[in-house]
Amino acid sequence: MKQGLLTAAIFLLLLIASYGQKSNNEKAGGKITGKIIDSSSNLPLEYATITLFVTGKSKPLNGTTSATNGEFTLTNIPAGSFNIVVEFIGYQTFNFSNITVNQKHKVIDLKNIFLKKKQRTLQSVTVTAQGKLIDNKIDKLVFNAEKDITSQTGVATDILKKVPQVSVDVDGNVELAGSSSIRFLINGKPSTIFGSNITDVLQSIPASQIKSIEVIANPGAKYYAYGWGGIINIILKKSMGQ
Repeated sequence: MKQGLLTAAIFLLLLIASYGQKSNNEKAGGKITGKIIDSSSNLPLEYATITLFVTGKSKPLNGTTSATNGEFTLTNIPAGSFNIVVEFIGYQTFNFSNITVNQKHKVIDLKNIFLKKKQRTLQSVTVTAQGKLIDNKIDKLVFNAEKDITSQTGVATDILKKVPQVSVDVDGNVELAGSSSIRFLINGKPSTIFGSNITDVLQSIPASQIKSIEVIANPGAKYYAYGWGGIINIILKKSMGQ
């Protein structure tokens, strides 16, 4: 009699344990696995983001990142229909829709998931050749002030300091090839703004208004009659004082 009761008690305990294990397994939920791979190199992608959404919902339910070997596992997934979004910087997003987890399909293996790199399209590029800053011609030297960013501030005297063969002392007096006998022109013509004090006039012309400066160190014979050792022609972007 006692042996029969002992046997029944053991059987009952085994039945309860089996039921409890089954109940815990049911509560454990489903599992989704997979592996993220670069479609070009076939190498695994580490730290790809895997996000789980309930179908029709925008708020994530679960998520994880891929390991060094590209593998990932989502656990404790309740029964239902889900969408999975796989993302990685520089790659196209990969989507899975309507993945069903239930008692018959508690473990879902998505196997290898190949991500493609994003194609980057460059905008059209326009290449513009910059003109020469200094242009040596047969009869003259041309300093293209508008091509020099640093020549957009200051006055005419500041630009003349940059022109080859031209020197400017601390008082603003200009010499060309060592001679102070210079005829100044504006846009190729004598200008009324040039009075007796050339230094003051040069200080009054904004550098931003100067397009270029032409230097003729050895002018033609007709200029020698007037005692001019050289000519400096200031070409303005806009006419001044003419």
